[in-house]
Amino acid sequence: MSSSTMLASLRSRLIGTGTPAERVKAILSAILGPSDRSLLPFIPRPIKLLAALIFILNWRSWPFIWHVKVFRAVLKLRLDALLNARTVPDRRRWLGRISCVGGDPFELVSTQQHYCGLDDTDYNGHLSNSSYAKACDAARMKAACEVFPACFGDGSWLALGGSSYSFIREIPYGVNYEIKTSIGGWDNKWMYLVHHFVTYPTNKKHTKPQTKAPNNKLSGQGNDSHTAGFPHMMTPSTPSLTATPARAASPRISTPQATTPYKAPSTIPKYKLKTRMPEGALIHCVAISTYCFKAGRITVPPAVAFIAGGLGDPSKQRWFHVQDLRFNDRYPPASNKRVLKNKMTEILRGGWKTDIVEGWESNADGVSSFWELGEYEERRDENMKAIFGGVQLGMKNLRDREDWFPL
Repeated sequence: MSSSTMLASLRSRLIGTGTPAERVKAILSAILGPSDRSLLPFIPRPIKLLAALIFILNWRSWPFIWHVKVFRAVLKLRLDALLNARTVPDRRRWLGRISCVGGDPFELVSTQQHYCGLDDTDYNGHLSNSSYAKACDAARMKAACEVFPACFGDGSWLALGGSSYSFIREIPYGVNYEIKTSIGGWDNKWMYLVHHFVTYPTNKKHTKPQTKAPNNKLSGQGNDSHTAGFPHMMTPSTPSLTATPARAASPRISTPQATTPYKAPSTIPKYKLKTRMPEGALIHCVAISTYCFKAGRITVPPAVAFIAGGLGDPSKQRWFHVQDLRFNDRYPPASNKRVLKNKMTEILRGGWKTDIVEGWESNADGVSSFWELGEYEERRDENMKAIFGGVQLGMKNLRDREDWFPL
């Protein structure tokens, strides 16, 4: 069969009559059928069937599948906004409902389910090193959409500055695992996310943590009120995913030394909060991602972005002021082709330096304490010294030392 005849036959099958399913069946039959009727007669049929089987088994690595996995959280957030935030009052209530208003940054967690498929494994049948980074891409995006949805509406975005991985034990083929993402610390520029790759072996009795709480998302009505219940979510002996001692000798989750249990605002869904890890849970990898917030080309301090997103301050006084800046009639939102603009957009672009809020003191630089999370400074400093100081300092030294550059 000549090449022109093959192309003509394929063209007739593509534009031929019949349902789409019949056309696909006809094309597959033309490619994988017997040699005397195949479009590729020079390739043995067993090889073509093997190639088709490999192609199907690796469907999760087909073109654009990665994009679907990563941006699925963004599409879900935009669809939710389209359905529930059409007017300004609706948008105000919607932001209060989906944001972690009054939440402790160190107690929030985002959990994403994953599966170690054939396309993710190396020659040993384990999750390959590169697949950890690929899985983290989707986990980071999901965490950002769950914790900082309000910031994105103000025109800010997140830029990845680096990541590092510490492999503890392998994840074999065919195993379901979770990536638990939490905030480990921050400085004046960078926010550090901690990722734990966790499995729950079926040969051990355990109770898998609840990652989704049906009907637990409360309406936004309670988010702009001054009173809210605080259910008991953790005890002093509850293992923490980020509270790791400075000289930890084991990769197992350690016990924090807090004397007062954290009480989460009732408006935060339970699946966004840390819970006790079940007995028998295994940590396979710990990763750190370095992020910075951007408003256009301007870097936004993480503390400012946290406050804009509703984190900290269980009394919610900061959240009330931030919402007023977003929706106050004196600063009506105006949109252009790229970003929704309001007063909070100006704040994120540097206006926080001069925004004086009544009732809040200013520091020596004239910056209002409203835009600083001083109540978390002690824990933040401990985490930065114990967990991130060595990693970040080592990477900075490698960047600055010219004698390490390959010539």
